[in-house]
Formats: sequence, C-alpha cells, structure tokens
Amino acid sequence: MRTRTIIVVVVFLLAAEWFFYPFMRPDGDNTLFAMRLALPATILALGGIGLIPPLMTFGFVFCAIGDAMGVLNSFEGQMAGFALAHICFITYFIKSIRESKTKTPVLVSTTLLCLIPLALAALKVIPMVNVLPIRIGCCIYALLLTGTLWTSIVRAFSIENGRKLLPYIAALGGLLFLVSDFVLSWNKFTSHIPHASIYIMTTYYAALLLLFIGTLKTQS
Repeated sequence: MRTRTIIVVVVFLLAAEWFFYPFMRPDGDNTLFAMRLALPATILALGGIGLIPPLMTFGFVFCAIGDAMGVLNSFEGQMAGFALAHICFITYFIKSIRESKTKTPVLVSTTLLCLIPLALAALKVIPMVNVLPIRIGCCIYALLLTGTLWTSIVRAFSIENGRKLLPYIAALGGLLFLVSDFVLSWNKFTSHIPHASIYIMTTYYAALLLLFIGTLKTQS
C-alpha cells in the first residue's frame, strides 16, 4: 500500500507540473489540452480508491469536475463542482470529529479563526458580484469552503492516540484550498492580481495533495 501511495503521489506531481511547464501544445482549439488542469484531481480520485475514504474519493472526483467546468468557462458549473467536493470533505471530517473528543477551546478558537476569511469575503468580495444568482452561490460556497477549513482543523485537534501528523497535514490542505479560492475570487471580482493563476493553481494543487495524504486510511 505504501508503494502504491508513492506512485499516486509521484504521478500527481508530474501531472500538476504539466500546468506550469506545458509542452506539446497543439495548434487551434486548445480545450482538450487545457483539460489537463483536471488531471491531478482525477489521479487522486482514481489512484486513491482503497487508500482514502470513499467520501474523499468523491470529493476529488467533484474537484476534477469543477476543474473541467472552469476550462469550459462555466463559472457556475465550476463553483457547483467544488461545492459538492467540499460537502464530501466536510461530511468525512465531521464523522472523524464525532468519533473523537473535542475540547471547547478548540471549537471557539477555530470558529474565530474561520470568521476572518468569511468577514473578508462578505465585505470585500461578495458585494462586487453583480449577478444575484451568482452572488447567492458565492455566499453558499464561501460557507462550504470555510466549513472544510473548520472541520479539518477541529478534526486535527480531536484525533487522539498519538495520531498527530497526518490530520494536521489535512488541515493545512483545507487552509491552502481556502487561500487558492480566495485569490481566485479576489482576482475575479475585486481587483486584478498579477500572476494570479500561478498562485491559484500552486495552492490548489498543494491543497489537493495535502488533503489526500492527510486522509490516508492507514493513518487517519
């Protein structure tokens, strides 16, 4: 199982690197080539079968769908795909939390931490969305995105019996996912960020990998 995990991680890294160093770019319509953006999430979904919980597998499937919708310039489809992914992640993390003991200070401090990005989104990003249905969707998505961060952090501090490292890795993945989407939304709705795609994809692919490693069945 360890060998298979290493293979999945290596293949994922090679696929992710393809975004930053594209080669063999075809002439004309590049839509099929651009679909390479969905390849890393697909690799984690398919390669992770049996290695990670089914809910995480479905989460990566929906991430791949969200990536594909983004390539097709469907922001609504992209947001819907990732919203479903976060529902899967949150459901899995909540299940882990229920199986452990969570201290009140952890709940309070994590909640206060997660209120910061929510407040920034509510004050600086969402008001800039002019289309009402998309604005409503952004509100829902912001709650789900923050929910992944909240549940992943609480899970990390709830895991007992010495299982320390990997849950924290998953929580870091949840944080990087939020950073990626925050940069994306700020760049799209608030103000232009130079080289935004590099920041977005770097933190996004790192988030996927950390969520994968942090929820491996043998350690989670």
